[in-house]
Amino acid sequence: MSHATVTLAVVAALLLSGVAPVAGLTAAGTAGSTAGALDSPVSAQTEEASGSFTEGNLTVTRGNEVTIAVSHSGSGTLTIGGSEYGFNVTVDLGGSGTTEVVLDTRATTASDPAEFIDGGSATMHSPPLDEALEPERYLLRLEVDGVEQDLSTLTVEPRGETTAASFRAPESFAPAEYTGGGEDGDADVGPLEAAMSEGSTVARGDYAVIRFEESGLETALNESDLTGSAAANGLKLNFTQTDPGPNHAAREYVATDGGNVSVLPSFSNDRLYVLWNTSAVPIETQSGRNQYQATFALTDESGLVESETTLATTTFTLEEPSMSLSPVEDATHYPWDNATFPVTGKTNRAPGTELEVRLRSPDPNAFLQLQDATVDQSGTFEAAFDLGSVSRGTNATLWVQEYFLQTKQKVHLVAPDPSVRIDNQTANGTAIEVGAAEIPNGGFVRLEDAAGEPVGRSDYLEPGRHANATAELSTPLFEAQRLRAELVPADEDESYRANVEPYTTDGYVVNDTAVVDFPPAPTETPAPTQTATQTATPTPTATPYPVVTRTPLPPSGATQSSVPLSPAVAIAAVLALGAFLARRGDAS
Repeated sequence: MSHATVTLAVVAALLLSGVAPVAGLTAAGTAGSTAGALDSPVSAQTEEASGSFTEGNLTVTRGNEVTIAVSHSGSGTLTIGGSEYGFNVTVDLGGSGTTEVVLDTRATTASDPAEFIDGGSATMHSPPLDEALEPERYLLRLEVDGVEQDLSTLTVEPRGETTAASFRAPESFAPAEYTGGGEDGDADVGPLEAAMSEGSTVARGDYAVIRFEESGLETALNESDLTGSAAANGLKLNFTQTDPGPNHAAREYVATDGGNVSVLPSFSNDRLYVLWNTSAVPIETQSGRNQYQATFALTDESGLVESETTLATTTFTLEEPSMSLSPVEDATHYPWDNATFPVTGKTNRAPGTELEVRLRSPDPNAFLQLQDATVDQSGTFEAAFDLGSVSRGTNATLWVQEYFLQTKQKVHLVAPDPSVRIDNQTANGTAIEVGAAEIPNGGFVRLEDAAGEPVGRSDYLEPGRHANATAELSTPLFEAQRLRAELVPADEDESYRANVEPYTTDGYVVNDTAVVDFPPAPTETPAPTQTATQTATPTPTATPYPVVTRTPLPPSGATQSSVPLSPAVAIAAVLALGAFLARRGDAS
């Protein structure tokens, strides 16, 4: 029984017997009041020790780090493994609270446990390992105040297969801007993922990008050194020319600060991005010698392998940048064409590459237009210029900046003269065919006869070139005659005005003439003359009137009155007699 317990018992006995205790005697045997001695027994009792693993059983990939979080009410000890595992480490945990112990499974080859354990005070009870902690299920034990409080397991899994995929990114991408921008030391790889596109053929100047799906390498990465040395923790990455040709050493580019190679880790996604700036790589005339193999390997310095082991490879083919450019429609632009002048081009530069397209003319009124263009996933880019206000009657040069010799084009900015053509023809009804007309600002074709009198016109013609237009006659024309066609402008509302002056060129009226055959003029027909015709004697017909019976004429010599002949009958008789006598004369 402890001294404090005995003292309390004595005090209690004295109180029950009515004897006052010695003034100032306490449970601890120190100065104090009686009341203080009565109040202290509950608080003096020791709380029961406790401890636990806050996340239960844990799993980690060989080569990576794992965090073991434990809560403990007092000083405790964490044991990882044991003698039966060939790996036995204890970590002293001071005080109370929650302690996080971080174990680097790759660095467990170190003889000093402080190099692979962070948190608490670690002690190694087994010999140093020759390789990184091997895959196994290791026991975790937690003791607090010498009493075991909790058990858990740490499962170390084998490293997975590392794979590589080829991409390319535009020259404008700046890897240094995104280093360390993510969580837990990761790079901010979002902008890179947005900028890169699949492909293993890279134009010199662009980035060759490799995306490794890695496993168990997060603690080994030294972003400035991937030479495979101890400083590189056994990680090695190089780009090697696959076919240097006879008697030539293969070119090799190693991932170092001076090798134009950048590394952007994203271990939270088990990914590693490597970017190779190809701007300084010479291009051979034989395409086969421009192929490079990227090799990612582990050396024995990694602690993960006994000898150099290739994890993943991929290949890239480099080529000179190519660029083409042309107008979408025609290199000749007329005032009546759409003021927007679109151009399009093709290139092998990486999608996302920003280009500047230029259109320049020094004469007569100099101008320079600049348009930005972005290469799309198909390698195509587009731009458009505004030609609505540029000077005419000259040529302009079109090209892509930095690719002048590959892309230069002549654009003809035409200031056309008005013209009209009418051919000899036979009129078809009231329409006259106009073979061709070119009207800069729109207008009409007006027809005139040889006397200069207007005889017809066309409908309104839009600015531009017209073939096989028609002009309607406003007055009938006959016979073959020469007509003149001339161009006249329209009013602002595109209406026709009869007295408007025609288009002129160099002071001369724009016109053309042709002979047009029209139908002959109709002849005047005289009024018909009425002709006498012999009337046939009508056949007597019965009439309802009474029949008059006349008495026969008396014999000759008898005196009898008779009906006199009418003058017409007398004349007819004379004529008949004359005709009769004439026939007799001819017969004799």
